[in-house]
Amino acid sequence: MFEYVVTINREVSTPLSSQIYQQYRDAILKRRIPEGERLPSSRQLAVSLSVSRNTVNTAYDLLRSEGLVDVRSGARPEVVRLPEVEGAASEGAERAAAPPLSSRGKRFALNHRYSSPSGRGVAMQPGEPSRALFPKEQWARSLRRAARLLNGDALGYEHTSGLPELQRVLAQYLAQERGVVCSPEQVLAFPTTQSALLLMTQCFSEEGDVALLEEPGYLGARSAFVSAGLRVNALTEIDEVDQASLIYVTPSHQYPTGKRMEMGERLMLLKQAHAKGAMILEDDYDSEFLFEGRPIAALQGLSDRHSVIYIGTSAKSLMPGIRLAYVVVPEEHVDGLRQAQRASGALANVHVQMAFADFIESGHFRAHLNKIRSAYHENGAALCQLIGERFGNQVGVSMPTGGLQTCLYLPETCDDVAVADHLNRRGFGANPLSVFYLGRPQRGLVVGFAEANEKLRNGFVQALDQALEIAGDGAQT
Repeated sequence: MFEYVVTINREVSTPLSSQIYQQYRDAILKRRIPEGERLPSSRQLAVSLSVSRNTVNTAYDLLRSEGLVDVRSGARPEVVRLPEVEGAASEGAERAAAPPLSSRGKRFALNHRYSSPSGRGVAMQPGEPSRALFPKEQWARSLRRAARLLNGDALGYEHTSGLPELQRVLAQYLAQERGVVCSPEQVLAFPTTQSALLLMTQCFSEEGDVALLEEPGYLGARSAFVSAGLRVNALTEIDEVDQASLIYVTPSHQYPTGKRMEMGERLMLLKQAHAKGAMILEDDYDSEFLFEGRPIAALQGLSDRHSVIYIGTSAKSLMPGIRLAYVVVPEEHVDGLRQAQRASGALANVHVQMAFADFIESGHFRAHLNKIRSAYHENGAALCQLIGERFGNQVGVSMPTGGLQTCLYLPETCDDVAVADHLNRRGFGANPLSVFYLGRPQRGLVVGFAEANEKLRNGFVQALDQALEIAGDGAQT
């Protein structure tokens, strides 16, 4: 007679009935116990395993509820006949290949960002704020307060596009600080800028349309456009904009070069977008970190507010792990985009939303920005000065006017990908500048300086010196 041996482990937290059920279930599905075979009676199995009959009966009831055994009164459970399923995980069967990705899936899976073959460096990554300066205590207070305030509609599905408290606070803050003109209802909360870019791209373009991207331009925007099946062209001359559905720009602090779009260029871009019927995606990712003067008002506030979508994030002012971004959309599209956002599932955590609203209203956000702005300015200036002293005119560098990263310019003969790879092996997360170009690239590096203290600055310069020597650009030590 066929017998399948069940064993139990009393030292784990899994209930004994679940252990019996799981072992019989796996054995039946993998055909280790053939159809028609009868399992031990509940009394027999209980005695052999030194467990109660109720424990065994619970396991058998689970097997019966899944249609794996037939249990009749007065008879031992019998394994039922199961259909032969192609690709089923039977004992010894070869693992079937998974269905391939669709064309859309393959576009989504394309990696447009720089990935070092030697592994990603952590220190001085472009666009990452200082972890050491994250205001843990103040943020914790806002989180605790948010937990007390959250109730009713806030915890349900009523406000999937943003809590009214956050929408109100952000509309007021953006009006004061960035010149954005909107009602609270126009502010939609997203978990990330990338999720917002993906949804706006899907909603304002058709497959095969043209999207214009700054040259050099943000790789996340390129990824969103390509995944939607758009043709991505470089935005080179603002006064000669091609026919396009979408135009992505970072006018307040261009990524990655750090340049500012002057007022004349802004007005020309708005004029061209209106004439071409294009929607502008204005990514204002780090406008809080202007080191001198005040930033120029956002494009959204200069426009008719029908052709600009404004995108902001907490990833630079706080930390990427907060997972909160926000979008100001044209008034006539609020209802449609709310529905699209709900359908996409790109919904922001309500606890974080409430905490961020409290963090701004309490004054902690402004105080935090003042603190880190000063620290970032000091770190960026010190890094650029050290590079200038070390390499002279062999590495082009200019003092950053704001933000979290700067560009270093290398000779055209230098392989900036190889240089970046060497730096990543040494633990520095620099990106090659050339990967940000659609056309003829400029050679260089994009380097973060938010956390670039003296030790990191010196280590980076030493690693860069070695990398340039290996790349063969003739740098002298």
